[in-house]
Amino acid sequence: MSTLIIPIDASQVPANERGKQRVKVAVQEGGKTRSQIVAVEAGKAEVKLEVDPKQPLSLAIGPENASDEDIFHLQTLTTSVSPRQWPAQGNLSLPAFVLTPVWWRFWLFWCRNFDIEGRVVCADGSPVPGAEVRAFDVDFFWWWTSIGQVGPTAITDANGHFSIKFRWCCGWLPWWWWTLRYWQLEPLLVERIYPVLRLNPALKFAEPTPKPSLDILRATATPSPAPAGQPPVAPHPAALPLAAPALAATRGLDPGVMPGLRTKLLTQLPPVPELERLRIWPWFPWTPWLDCSPDIIFRVTQACGTGPVKVIVSENIFQTRWDIPTSLNVTLVANEDACCIRNQPPPPPGDCVLFTEVCQIAVPAIGGNSGALAAPVGYENPGGRDRPFAELISLFAQFGSSAQADYYELETKPQGAPPAAWAPVNPAGLENFSRLYFDAATPPHWFGPSFPVATSAPHVYESRHHYETVTNPGPWGTPAGRSWIGDPDEVALIQTNSIFADDAHDFRIVGYKALAAGGPDPATRKVLDGCGNNPQNNNLVVRLDNRIVLPPTPDNVHINTTEPDCGITGVRLGGVA
Repeated sequence: MSTLIIPIDASQVPANERGKQRVKVAVQEGGKTRSQIVAVEAGKAEVKLEVDPKQPLSLAIGPENASDEDIFHLQTLTTSVSPRQWPAQGNLSLPAFVLTPVWWRFWLFWCRNFDIEGRVVCADGSPVPGAEVRAFDVDFFWWWTSIGQVGPTAITDANGHFSIKFRWCCGWLPWWWWTLRYWQLEPLLVERIYPVLRLNPALKFAEPTPKPSLDILRATATPSPAPAGQPPVAPHPAALPLAAPALAATRGLDPGVMPGLRTKLLTQLPPVPELERLRIWPWFPWTPWLDCSPDIIFRVTQACGTGPVKVIVSENIFQTRWDIPTSLNVTLVANEDACCIRNQPPPPPGDCVLFTEVCQIAVPAIGGNSGALAAPVGYENPGGRDRPFAELISLFAQFGSSAQADYYELETKPQGAPPAAWAPVNPAGLENFSRLYFDAATPPHWFGPSFPVATSAPHVYESRHHYETVTNPGPWGTPAGRSWIGDPDEVALIQTNSIFADDAHDFRIVGYKALAAGGPDPATRKVLDGCGNNPQNNNLVVRLDNRIVLPPTPDNVHINTTEPDCGITGVRLGGVA
């Protein structure tokens, strides 16, 4: 082994800047890379490496934050040492590597740490928990894109917050940068570029291909049409040889030829400020290997409970955040497929109950109920489409802040019947239902507990409050605890077909306290008050209509229609039947 001496001259770098970074010296020998890091605050430094003088060596000098693997693929100071350079005896001292201020300042920003923080929310601002957030860097070339994930996949917490930290380097050798990227045809870019190409019919471009190729730029100019009897007009000289030189098969496209191609293309293509604004080459200059700030879009997916994974945020290339700062804060708004922790209104005060919805339709939008038109009774959109309810219906209600109902039962009667007609809903029509909640404990989990109907009388459901405090106690309603997803106020699921007559029906809720051993205490049965001292708030009227009449006629209700029905009774042309 012999000693290779590598002098470094940083005297041109201002003295007050030399301490901001150190220098890495790397050597490749026999397929292996070794390195040393040295300070240059004094303006001069020297590195000594023990090497085999019989082996060819490759040297690279760059910033200390370049990895041993990357330092030979970045724009560093490099040289080679062959066995013939060594003296017969002794060591080899190379000429000094001079670090200029330009290199020094460029290296300072080569590799930086980026921190993206943000929230995923629904349109109403409710947080989206348990979602997977991915950030992607975007590059355009002509009508192809290269989109690669940066940093790890982040999971949103119960507040919808996420954080993605990653390291980003620039200053790559162009050909190496290209080999790191995966490219694909982008229809959004084709839609923008293709109409512009047609503005100059003298230029012939190949059709878009799935992968990048400089063949797309091998435009051949054709002579312009000329008046009859005259020779064709020759094309502009700048339109002629746009073909790129032969490319090495292992490297694919050679970025080094693109500046010249861009200059020639711009003489033939019309200026399009919109394409320049969108950073589309050749209207916008393109040197991404020198891009020291990533350009970011996001994709967010979520699986609610055991449901399928759904894409709830999918940003396209025209939503790119260009040249992000090292600290970025974003808010991503999810689509309607997201499961959110809704900002629930506070419960009304008292030991009471308030019907709020039927099948996601607000009670004030159903005729005959509190806050709605008096008639037609029980129809959704009274006075408008007058739509009845049918088949499986879900009821929603809020219990008061001091409600004593650990269990509750649904009672019904025909609308307008006397109070003595109240009776429990036929248990054959009561269905089990489930609710979904998110537990922010580490690791976060989704749960979908079932709320079954009691199999013996009274046929009750367990209240959500009792489930939270007794059946499954824990930190409910806190950001770090458990939160119900969607609308947690569902109180019943009722199959009305063959159970109820086609008519308007009243419903009310009867509460029970729990026995010490569990289950409802019959002695505590109580018809709950309507909240706000309004008895009608615990009296829901719904019009049911499960008629199916075949074949359909103009005056009946049949499959796949809503009331009122209509039909074409005749066709007349010019007043003649």
